[in-house]
Amino acid sequence: MQNRTLAQAEGVTTIGVMAELPLLLSTERAEGVSVLKVTGDLDLSTIDAFDAELEQSLDSERLVIELADCTFIDSSALRALVRAQKLVTRAGGELALVAPSQPARRVLEIATLDRFVPVFGTVGEAVTSFA
Repeated sequence: MQNRTLAQAEGVTTIGVMAELPLLLSTERAEGVSVLKVTGDLDLSTIDAFDAELEQSLDSERLVIELADCTFIDSSALRALVRAQKLVTRAGGELALVAPSQPARRVLEIATLDRFVPVFGTVGEAVTSFA
């Protein structure tokens, strides 16, 4: 759900949309796998927090990024995902994306990132693919 804001200035009315929830990130680690869960918008205003969390997750051999509750992805988020893929691969690890929301999936498909980073329906499927 979103909150609408209404601003009036010099006879012009502008209706904007504000996200109800900020970006929420959580990481779980077990048996050489880090699962980074993204909730909310992943865009220029939140990418620094995502990058910081991602940096901490790169010490695992395998990284799963869960996007089921990611409501938006912009070009800065795509850049961060490409960077993550490169860093994980260079370190001999693997990266997988899990359950992208419809808006996130659409951006991944348009950018063809889904051709370079495997996308799975569940975290379990992603972890099993690493074996």
